[in-house]
Amino acid sequence: MTVVNNTEMWQFLFLLLGLLIFLLGFIFLYRKSRSFRFYIKYLGFNFVIMLSAIHWTWVGLFHPFDVDNFHRCSGILYNFLVRAYSIRVKIEGREIFDTLKKKNFIIVANHQSSLDVFTLLQATPRRTTFLAKKELLFAPLFGFAAWLFGIVFVNRSNAKSARNVMDKTVKLMRDKKINLWIFPEGTRSQTGTLLPFKKGAFHLAVQAQLPIVPIVIQDYSSIFNKKNKAFEHGIFRVKVLDPISTDGLTADDVGELTDHVRQVMLKVFHENDSSGSHQDSVTAGETKNE
Repeated sequence: MTVVNNTEMWQFLFLLLGLLIFLLGFIFLYRKSRSFRFYIKYLGFNFVIMLSAIHWTWVGLFHPFDVDNFHRCSGILYNFLVRAYSIRVKIEGREIFDTLKKKNFIIVANHQSSLDVFTLLQATPRRTTFLAKKELLFAPLFGFAAWLFGIVFVNRSNAKSARNVMDKTVKLMRDKKINLWIFPEGTRSQTGTLLPFKKGAFHLAVQAQLPIVPIVIQDYSSIFNKKNKAFEHGIFRVKVLDPISTDGLTADDVGELTDHVRQVMLKVFHENDSSGSHQDSVTAGETKNE
């Protein structure tokens, strides 16, 4: 009996030793290896988003297709991400939204990575939904929650279907007085500049005769960059620009409007190139809507 107990004790001690070695190795790699730290933090970030989708689904089931569902959930997730990753968003020009309270509008913003969710959680005004590619509808958990949140999905590979969605979206915006957030680049980009803009957002703005509110997310590649395996703490700096009117414009003006908005955003995007991205510390107590 004593031999059995000794064997079990040694097995337990070896298990503890193995766990200790694993923990020390994990801590060492996390502190010393930038790539290892990137993968651990990025995996954790995606896990949090997936887990949040469960919460979003429950909220959406109680308030189906209500665009304000996003604001019902954004504060909780943003505050958790700030504490977990020491990344926060600092917004300049948020007061511009107050000048448009009696009129809905279309937001166009540049798109750098999945971490733009920090900006979405902090900068999105109330009564705003998003235009997303149809493929996201089939993402596990997230797609169903997004559908319940009233996000507009468009099939970019089918022009007729996309036009139908746009026509319905114009009617939805007019009838329910909601705003729409679109990434006109159509994909994520950390090339150090803005990709060419697709014209869909601008056709929509002209068709609905709604102002365009550009939002510029400054380059944060020194904080997060998949190519360079960077995932550090810091501040995402965001600037809300003055609205651009579409009153009186027609389909013939869409090309010029698209180029004009991109040039305005490009100028702001590159205005701080010499100073680089900021990596200030974030305290645990910082919260949404600072």
